[in-house]
Formats: sequence, C-alpha cells, structure tokens
Amino acid sequence: MIALLGADDSGKTQLAEALSQRLAQRGIDATLVIDSSPEHAFDAAALEAYRGHALILLIAPASPTRIDEMLRQGLMDANLGFAVVHGEGAEQLANAWNAINAAADPDARRSAARGRAAAAWSWSCDKCSDPACEHRLFSDLVAQRS
Repeated sequence: MIALLGADDSGKTQLAEALSQRLAQRGIDATLVIDSSPEHAFDAAALEAYRGHALILLIAPASPTRIDEMLRQGLMDANLGFAVVHGEGAEQLANAWNAINAAADPDARRSAARGRAAAAWSWSCDKCSDPACEHRLFSDLVAQRS
C-alpha cells in the first residue's frame, strides 16, 4: 500500500491517478490511499492508522503551508517513516516513482548511501526524499521567517 498525504492543493489526487496508471502499466498491484483528513486530524494519534502502509509519501506543496507543517510534525511524532515528494506534474510523478523504487529495493538504497558517503564531495538538494534532510530545510526556512 502507498499512502499519499498532503494539503488539498499539493496535487495528491492527480499524482495518485498518474501513479495508478504507471503501476498498472508495469503490472504492479498496489493500493493507493489518498488522505482526506480534516486539518485537525494531523496529529500523531490520527496518523497511526498509516503505520501498516508499506510507504507513506508526503506530497509537498509549492510553498510550505500550515497543513504541511502539521503533517510533517505528526509523522515525526508518530515515528513513521515517509518520503517527501516535491514538484508538479511530470516532475512530481518522477520524484514519487523514485521514492517508490527506493522503498521497494532497500538494499540498493543502502549501497547507494554507502557509495555517496565515500564520495569526496556532497551536496544539498531541496528535492530529495530524505525526510530528515527535508525537515532541516523546512525548519531553517521557518526560523528565517520568524
């Protein structure tokens, strides 16, 4: 199962349709769950329902919103793993597909991480799907605005 969480304007419904088509084209049987919780239901207790899902994708809006912040905090408070998906349209689909592939092959992800750690240089990417990195970026931006 794949759970898509995000604000109403994040494009999660369109992304779910595009992912369903791509999964069907590849003969992959997966259930997509689109979150439709009201704003007040984004606390850790409400998000516990997603614990059994194989993958949680947090669909990031173009600009951070209060709902986005509440979802991120709720997922972290519930200690749920998730990938952040940025972009719009084809870019959003590609980023979601990358997150799904990374979750489907955790050994390849660990090997890639070891290879990156051994590299002589590193970079900061605002479009990665590492929730810890995304959280630091988001927190820093919010702190700068305050």
